Amino acid sequence: MKPSILTLLFLSLACIAFSQQSDFIILKKKNNRTVKTYAQGSFLSGRMNNGFEVHGYISAIRNDSIYLTQQDIRMMGTEFGSTLDTFKYAVAFDYHQILHYYIKDGDYYGRPTGFSVLSAPRLMMIGGVGFLFLETVNTIYRKESFSDHDRLLSMGIAAGIAAAGYFWNKARNNKENKPNNLKVVYVKAGSILK
Repeated sequence: MKPSILTLLFLSLACIAFSQQSDFIILKKKNNRTVKTYAQGSFLSGRMNNGFEVHGYISAIRNDSIYLTQQDIRMMGTEFGSTLDTFKYAVAFDYHQILHYYIKDGDYYGRPTGFSVLSAPRLMMIGGVGFLFLETVNTIYRKESFSDHDRLLSMGIAAGIAAAGYFWNKARNNKENKPNNLKVVYVKAGSILK
C-alpha cells in the first residue's frame, strides 16, 4: 500500500515539475561574459526606443515578449472623487524595443536623485551665463566701457565656463542616450533541456 501511495505522490509531483517555465534574457558583454540575467520575478529597469521608461517586476517572458508589472505610488484622483495612492498595471512589449538597460547599482530607476539632479555641468552653465548677463547689465547701467578693469577677461572666463558646462552636459546626454554595448541573448526555456 505504501509503495503505491509513494509512487502516486511522486508522479503527481513530476507532473507539476514539468510545467511550462518562463523564458529568460541574458545580457552579455562583447567577450561573452554574463552581466545580468532577467527571468520571471526579476526587476527590470530600462528605456525603450520611443523614450518610455519601464521599471517593474517581470511576470512572464515568452514568445519574444516581456510581461512587466509596474507600480506607481502617488496620490491619483479617480472619476468618482476619491483618491488612490497605489496604481498597478501590466505592460507587455517586445524585448528588442529596449534601447538601454539600467544595470548598475547607482541606476535607481534610471535617473539621478537628490542633489545630483543639479549637476556640475548645469551649474557651470547657469553660473557662466548669469555672470555674463549681470556684468553686461551693470556695465550698461553704469555707462562704463567693457574694456575697463579687465572686464573682458572676466567675461571671457565666464563664457568659457558656460561653454565647457554646455559641452560636458551634451557629452553626458549622448552617453546616456546611447544603447548599451551589450549583446541581448533570448533563451527559450525548452531549449535548455535539449
